[in-house]
Amino acid sequence: MLPKSRITSALFVGLGLALIVAGLAAPKFLNGDARFPLDLENTTWTLQDPDGTVGEEKEDGKVTDAKVPLTRQLHMTVQNPANDEVAALRIGDSLRRGDKGSDFENLLTASTWSLQMDRKSGEFVAPAKLSTVMALPEAEVPVDGVWLKFPSSVEQQDYQVFDTTLRTSAPARFTGETEQYGRTLYTFEQEVPATNVASLYADAQNTLTVPAPGPDGGQQQVFRHHTAKREFTVDQITGLVVGMNERVDDYYADRSGKRVRTIVSYDAEMDEGQTRALAEQLPAVTQRVSRGVTYTVMGLGALTALAGLAGAFRPPAPRHRQRGQLQRSMTESA
Repeated sequence: MLPKSRITSALFVGLGLALIVAGLAAPKFLNGDARFPLDLENTTWTLQDPDGTVGEEKEDGKVTDAKVPLTRQLHMTVQNPANDEVAALRIGDSLRRGDKGSDFENLLTASTWSLQMDRKSGEFVAPAKLSTVMALPEAEVPVDGVWLKFPSSVEQQDYQVFDTTLRTSAPARFTGETEQYGRTLYTFEQEVPATNVASLYADAQNTLTVPAPGPDGGQQQVFRHHTAKREFTVDQITGLVVGMNERVDDYYADRSGKRVRTIVSYDAEMDEGQTRALAEQLPAVTQRVSRGVTYTVMGLGALTALAGLAGAFRPPAPRHRQRGQLQRSMTESA
């Protein structure tokens, strides 16, 4: 029969191993891996510029720049399939002016993106599908980089962020860190240089025929150009974009790149209250807490197991010492 000390040591080893396993499993129960949450209530990003500019054609055919309030809105809904690894998303993207009598008259652009996103990395796992308000056939768009969700445990580095107008990504560089609403938030800045959109993909809105300059008249073809500067505020734990400001200038230019006509230009910002709502809905257990629990439990388990191993392999007391101790015990008892 094993001595009681050996049995106790074996129990300590088993307890230590159990604690180590519990420490490794802790992040799954504490949501420490910070995958994209599937039950978010606030999934709308609204950016407003009260003094935007649109190119407006008058009854005489002349185009002038009109100052109007502009609102860009992105709204995300989670659809099936949605599991531990990926989530299917539907993102509506609209740009509206605010000076007309009806919603239809105010609508400048509207599109819907359907995609599947990796819940940890934020990357698209398949080409996105795009439908527009023009009721054209649905387009398939290969997407690289991230969009409204950066990778979980965002790092202080550059990321490729999707631009819906270009239908490709451009780098966003890390610019700062703040503590707000009980969260660690990172900011990233993206600058998109003037780009000929018509050179990237075919679309009816990317080219236009306008009167050519000069006394000879005639027509010329012009091409849509896009430039943008954006600031993203990102939750460091989940990678969700909780704030966004953007300055966009879209215009038609001739083959030399000379600006011919404004399409739309705005400098829009999100309301701070909306950023707060997006941030405060995120899981309360932060990755720092989860990591602390993991390391503490694993450390305690390792110490417990080592103590058990030390007891198990400790040499037994010599027999003459054991007999002496037994005789002393019997004498004292007598």
